[in-house]
Amino acid sequence: MADVVWAVRHGQRQDTIDPNWEDNADRIHDPPLTELGRWAAWRVGRHFVDSGTTLDAVYASPFLRTVETAEEICRETGNEALLEPGLGEHRNAEWFDAEPETVPNEQLANWFDPVRLRHDPHVVPEFPEGHAEAMARAGETTRIIADDVEGTVLLVGHGLTIGAVVQGLTGSAEEADAPLCGLTRLHREGGDWVLDFSGDTAHLDQ
Repeated sequence: MADVVWAVRHGQRQDTIDPNWEDNADRIHDPPLTELGRWAAWRVGRHFVDSGTTLDAVYASPFLRTVETAEEICRETGNEALLEPGLGEHRNAEWFDAEPETVPNEQLANWFDPVRLRHDPHVVPEFPEGHAEAMARAGETTRIIADDVEGTVLLVGHGLTIGAVVQGLTGSAEEADAPLCGLTRLHREGGDWVLDFSGDTAHLDQ
């Protein structure tokens, strides 16, 4: 079982700064990171290396922005990244008309060197899902991974993912915070999980 779980939200996404994104996008709900977003993700990886934090496993939501974030981190830490749809975006019917289209996993593995396809999904989201359902789904995914991996694991996801990770392990998301590329850390203490901090962005000021 894991004894430490880290969670990080993806970096800045292209559609937040480009008002014409949807006019030209191949997949309007799957934008890449901006240059700032990739830099911030790189800073996360450097933080792990500089602080001597060793990651035993890295799991990422299969959306492009989260995979790019994981890639920047893994290029620094030397880890592989496994794609886990259970950590993915909230399938909110107010945001999407149908299941959001993403890049096929095989293509992601071709594009990004750290990505490996040797992982079968723990949880597959369904469309549509309410907020409570999405939180429960990502929380269940977190618990499965935490019970399946030994040592220290990093989960790369979305804003909802961070709250779900904290709630899934501690029972409450009240103290969860999810700024872009903010860090959340939990550790196992006996049979319980303790939240050390959530939404830390000090590494982005360095």
